[in-house]
Amino acid sequence: MSLEIKVPDIGDFKNVEIIEVLIKEGDQIKKNDPVLTLESDKSSVEVPSPFDGKISSIKVKVGDKVSQGSLIAILNNGTSSNISQEKSILPETEKIIQEAEKVLKKIDPEKKVIKEEQKQNFETKVEFKKFTNYSNEQDNIGDVDPQETIEWIDSLNSVVERDGPKRANYLLGKLINQAYISGSNLPYNQKTPYINTIPREMEVKSPGDQVIENKIRSLIRWNAACMVVRANKKLPELGGHIATFASAATLYDVGFNHFWKAQNEKNLGDLIYFQGHCSPGIYARSFLEGRITTKQLENFRQEVDGGGLSSYPHPWLMPN
Repeated sequence: MSLEIKVPDIGDFKNVEIIEVLIKEGDQIKKNDPVLTLESDKSSVEVPSPFDGKISSIKVKVGDKVSQGSLIAILNNGTSSNISQEKSILPETEKIIQEAEKVLKKIDPEKKVIKEEQKQNFETKVEFKKFTNYSNEQDNIGDVDPQETIEWIDSLNSVVERDGPKRANYLLGKLINQAYISGSNLPYNQKTPYINTIPREMEVKSPGDQVIENKIRSLIRWNAACMVVRANKKLPELGGHIATFASAATLYDVGFNHFWKAQNEKNLGDLIYFQGHCSPGIYARSFLEGRITTKQLENFRQEVDGGGLSSYPHPWLMPN
């Protein structure tokens, strides 16, 4: 039977580039074997196969851009799709089904319809109380238009009474999101929407060269990964937290390139606290800038004999 291998739901990955195809036609693969590698400006990820079988055709190539649901390849698992339904039902199960069908035939159809209507009425006709506890004396302090406020509250009560509290919650959520987008200075709320609170027309285009910055970011990620992998080949217990930096590489890169200032004769510079688990990325960038040596990278988390890099960048451990 032929099966389609598609790009699964892998988070915030849309129109991402294929940098490596790990299979070829005729390959025999197992479930969860990687079939290709995707890379965006955030991180790279391998797409696994959801099935076992033999690759009959590949529908993508290196350089293609794919999203969730994009067809990757056709796989043949060697089984027939024409499975007899009769063989899959046990005799005991078939007997139970026949007895249930006899009982259903005895039920009066009109009574069944009445019960269904009663059930629907019970589920849909739920009464909600209408609250009008807006006090003109106390709650309208600082209200520039109390009458408009009362009209808004009456409208909300009408929605609750007509459509239920779920509809009211949905409308309130939409209003809050629109308030953030419009630039309203709302009070702090832990559950804020994940949106850009700067209106689109006020956004400033990045002054940097995106092509060069992406190349630098790729080199930093590569050096960071190599540093951690090579250190763990010597001593597997060293660790390195490489995934932490991979998830924040763009954030640090934009900060280094456009926001953070070094110390000079005119100002003291910015004091930055780097998240300790991101140290591989900080060291990898320092290596590109010529601040640390290849020997230091080779001795990541190996400081006993000197010349190594500490687990976390710290001014006391690395004053220079």
